Amino acid sequence: MTYGISEENLAAMDPDLRAFALVGAFMGFFALLEQGINQTIGEVLEVDGAARTIVTRNMTFDDKVKTLRALVAALLIDKDAAKNFDDLALRARKASETRNVVAHTAFRRSPKTDGVEFFAITATKSLKFPDMDWPVEEFLRQIEEINDIDNQLRSMESKMTYQRVAKALMNPSSAGKLPSSLFGGLFGLGKSLTES
Repeated sequence: MTYGISEENLAAMDPDLRAFALVGAFMGFFALLEQGINQTIGEVLEVDGAARTIVTRNMTFDDKVKTLRALVAALLIDKDAAKNFDDLALRARKASETRNVVAHTAFRRSPKTDGVEFFAITATKSLKFPDMDWPVEEFLRQIEEINDIDNQLRSMESKMTYQRVAKALMNPSSAGKLPSSLFGGLFGLGKSLTES
């Protein structure tokens, strides 16, 4: 069960409302993934608040993923962690492709399953109408995939923070350049030492 979304709860809904609820849930969880990517970009670039919002607001999802991949590859010392992150970013890009289909395709309750029938169209080399019918189980699987990517991406934030602390400890001359938020609480003593 994902945040109150269960097969039992969905089975009790009117099929037309369930179709809208499933599409809405998918889109909502994808929006949380995008918010997590925005936060991770902010963490890597060491910007937050309005600055992070400005940096990420006018980027497409794909641009965000490309930027984050390049930043992590260039800045993360642990190359195994950077490789794992890159694999995760590619999964996020794949989820984005699926999201684009869900967001831009007409749909209705499925006449075949307990889920949604999408009227998908592709027109790259030739015009095609792929069969896209997701039962409730597929929506739940897709949402779990999005949540897994989101949770792992957010763990990158702590890796970047630990890396900056480690760099600062190895280079005492940079101690005065550490973000003041690192010295909150009990570390307030450390801040007063670096200022003197």
